[in-house]
Amino acid sequence: MKAFLSLPRSPLPLLVWLTAVWLTVLTPALAQNWQTAQAPGFVVRYAGGADALHLPEVFRVLQKARQDLKSQGLALPPTVRVVIHPNLKSYTAATGLPWFILSAANRSKNQIDSQRLRVLLERGTLERTLRHELFHLAQPEGWPRWKAEGMAMRFAGEQPVARPLEAITEAELERLLANPPDPTTLRRAMATAYRWTSRLQQ
Repeated sequence: MKAFLSLPRSPLPLLVWLTAVWLTVLTPALAQNWQTAQAPGFVVRYAGGADALHLPEVFRVLQKARQDLKSQGLALPPTVRVVIHPNLKSYTAATGLPWFILSAANRSKNQIDSQRLRVLLERGTLERTLRHELFHLAQPEGWPRWKAEGMAMRFAGEQPVARPLEAITEAELERLLANPPDPTTLRRAMATAYRWTSRLQQ
């Protein structure tokens, strides 16, 4: 049996009904106007017109990082996908991460998810953020999280912005890096990872 919509008989309800139908049909189409830009080795997916203005800089950073990784004996996947989310809701829904983590690398998908470029630019972290996540896509298998984060910070040119945690076990540091409860704890855990990897440089 086919289902049919019944039209209201009076003008005002008819107008309300038509508006509801229009919104139902149109809202999903307007939800995300995703677009794609490509350069050798990279595909960037974005949904905001303002983000398009910064794509040349994004591709410059990505391609330079690929070269720098190669010079260190690390190889990125042939094609890396970068998804620039138009808002925080889109980003957290895709990654499951809290608002204070600006980007994330997904090694199984060869993908980086990032918050709006404006957010990174306002913090002056666009280049460092992209380099950090690209390192995660190229890092060797089997590294503990503290080593991966500390070495990614060094590759990106990041410096700790908080005091390292003292008298912490490796298991506890791994837990805090994987599931930080707040921005301050994350900054201190990252600073600890950075300090621990300094021993690997000696």
